[in-house]
Amino acid sequence: MISEYLHAMKKKAVKNQIVEHLTSLCDASVHHVGKPDDVFAQVYHYHNTLEVAVIVRGWVEGLVGGIMGKLTEGMMVVLGDDVPHCVLRASDDSRAVLVHIPSELLKWDEERFPELAHGIDYIRSSKSVMVYDDPRFAGRISRLAGKIASADGFLRMSLIMRLLHILSTTSPTSTLLADRHYVNVRKEKESATDRAYRYLYDHFRENFSLDELAAFAGISGAALCRSFKKSSGCTIWQFCSRLRMEYACNLLLTTNMDVGQIAYMSGYNSYPHFCTQFRNAIRMSPTEYRRKGSAR
Repeated sequence: MISEYLHAMKKKAVKNQIVEHLTSLCDASVHHVGKPDDVFAQVYHYHNTLEVAVIVRGWVEGLVGGIMGKLTEGMMVVLGDDVPHCVLRASDDSRAVLVHIPSELLKWDEERFPELAHGIDYIRSSKSVMVYDDPRFAGRISRLAGKIASADGFLRMSLIMRLLHILSTTSPTSTLLADRHYVNVRKEKESATDRAYRYLYDHFRENFSLDELAAFAGISGAALCRSFKKSSGCTIWQFCSRLRMEYACNLLLTTNMDVGQIAYMSGYNSYPHFCTQFRNAIRMSPTEYRRKGSAR
């Protein structure tokens, strides 16, 4: 009798562990980004998830790694994990559906679940940016994303795997190499603006002058300011501030460092100035950002 009781308890514990594990894997999120823009999207950031973004209305222009790009209605982009990106500007009527698929899916036992191999391989190989310029395909993914958002448990898991299967068996229109590790790699034919980007990525936490940056880029300061604004849609100092904010946000969410120390490590010489700049950019204090981020 005791052995039967222990056997029953063992079966119950295993069952609960499986259900709990599957539920945690289903933590994909769907967001509708419109006006006002999501303030987190405006900060140069990255995820440890696969991100699928479908533009359902208007247009969005952003930066992925060191690459400028514009997505219009009916286009879709898939970002691999740890690919840095941000939204620079968007049309007033812009709306996008975003799906974040957790990298935890990589922990599946492929020998026991071979039908998941396509989707898992897709996540592992997604260290770049895949662009799909097909309105019908984008609409299909958008509708599936809506179903994922309203489902939970095993149904959500099933829909996520269906999404991965569709993506892994559909060739993208184009692919961009924008992995975090390749941001600072020199291009074969590097323009003055490209050199400026590379300098900023390497020195954004330091104090430097426009003359130093222009000398590295190989053109005058005035010419560099014009070409950089045309390329990025923002000034050199606005872009540098984005990089500093991205760095500070990452430290706030991934470390227990004091906020003042984070400010100085991110390139700010004044703690009050950092807090003011952070609130202007993120619309909340660094402490509030850390608290909300840890609650996600």
